[in-house]
Amino acid sequence: MTLIKWYRAPILSAGLVLLIQGCSTPVHYPPRDTRLPPPVIEQSVPAPAPLPTPQVGMPQPVPVPPPVTKEQSPAVVALLGTAEQQANAGDLEAASASLERAIRIDPRNALLWHHLATVRLSQGDAPAAEQLAVKSNSLAPGNTVQQSRNWQLIARARRAQNNEKGAVVADQRARELAERQ
Repeated sequence: MTLIKWYRAPILSAGLVLLIQGCSTPVHYPPRDTRLPPPVIEQSVPAPAPLPTPQVGMPQPVPVPPPVTKEQSPAVVALLGTAEQQANAGDLEAASASLERAIRIDPRNALLWHHLATVRLSQGDAPAAEQLAVKSNSLAPGNTVQQSRNWQLIARARRAQNNEKGAVVADQRARELAERQ
């Protein structure tokens, strides 16, 4: 008794040959150093306007735009503009989502963290707003304008949390930084 019938042998041997050839064919991968070219960054992108802080019953400070220290990517500028429109329209959830998306693109951008903190405060999440403003400060060493704005925001967040002593300390820090400008 044979295991393979005589008429199946050529089919099996042809399949075995194809299998062996398929396994022995060299695979050509692209070289490891092949990378996509860097994105094109426009050199004449204007600094985006700061987001307003839509809050009811609280006086709003006059927004002072921070000095532009580096060129913004066009995607970040577009998302920041979208977030501003959404916040002005009262859609804070959408503004928050746009800012979070911009932060994923440029996580070291102190301005984006500040605007997200402003939106969080407007949403009533004062603890998150304070933490986001602290994060913005950590990304803005030497930028006294941005740090002063962050400390003003921290003071408002602390007042919203009924932490008047902490708010006074934050206001004082904001004034100190504003005097250095």
